[in-house]
Amino acid sequence: MRVIQSLNTFIFLALILFTAYMRYLTDFFDENNALLDSLLASLIVILLAYIINSLAGDFILKRVTTARDRYALRKTVSILVTVLAFASFIAIWIERTSTLIIAYGILSAGIAIALQDLLRSIAGGILIITSNPFKAGDRIQVGDNIGDVLDIGNFSTKLMEIREWENSDQYTGRIIQLPNSFVLNQPIKNYTRDFSFIWDEIRIMLIYGSNWKKAQEIILKIADPIVKEFESTAKEELLNMEEKYFLATYDVQTNTYTSIGENWIELRLRYVVDPLKRREVNNLLASEILEGLEKEEDIVVGTLTNIGAAKSSGIEE
Repeated sequence: MRVIQSLNTFIFLALILFTAYMRYLTDFFDENNALLDSLLASLIVILLAYIINSLAGDFILKRVTTARDRYALRKTVSILVTVLAFASFIAIWIERTSTLIIAYGILSAGIAIALQDLLRSIAGGILIITSNPFKAGDRIQVGDNIGDVLDIGNFSTKLMEIREWENSDQYTGRIIQLPNSFVLNQPIKNYTRDFSFIWDEIRIMLIYGSNWKKAQEIILKIADPIVKEFESTAKEELLNMEEKYFLATYDVQTNTYTSIGENWIELRLRYVVDPLKRREVNNLLASEILEGLEKEEDIVVGTLTNIGAAKSSGIEE
């Protein structure tokens, strides 16, 4: 590669020297000096563009680690250098100022349209660096895409996907690559920035006649040792957030809420949890709550419709 670069540079230098010789040391083209001047300037522009592109490529190869980002950066530099060279040719060969202004306007509009997605991704990357809406390791949601941030590149952000067909807070195994332009026009839901917990709920339905007050006590007694650590840490984080945000409440206490359904009494257990452990904790709570309630004769989990269907099919306890 370096041999080819050196050979190309030598060829351009030879052409520049030959043109300069014909222009300044001979009188073969006295009537076409302006043409030779333009040709010489064009050759110099081509040589400079080639050298800049080569040096930039070598610099990117040494500094940028990922192959995808290297390709994208080298492609961007190549396009920009080509555009600048083309603009220089217009300035060299077109003498009228008004024509130059129109040509540059058309060229700029063409560049903006052709590279709008790339320029938006570059702007998005700069915004991510300056405003820091998320960092590697954060769990975020962008549109329908949810995952943990694996890498923030110059042009794109990679997520390890969760949910989708899994319908849970566990990895699907797919990596999502989002162009950084998403920060310009889409809301970003961050599960872990500033406050590293989320609220979760478990629904428990009891048939009418069940001792729902007793069920509340059992549920809270079971939940307390499981989520107590999350609750205390979340309280501390909310107090620290007061220095940065206005908060209306600091209530992170685990609690149950009761509502009346058509064929059931619904209890909801609300608690704070680490979003990365949500499914694990949810499963543990649900399992232990069911075991605890099943031991009580005056508490029946389910709805009147479900109980009736079970009896009609001969399924009874």
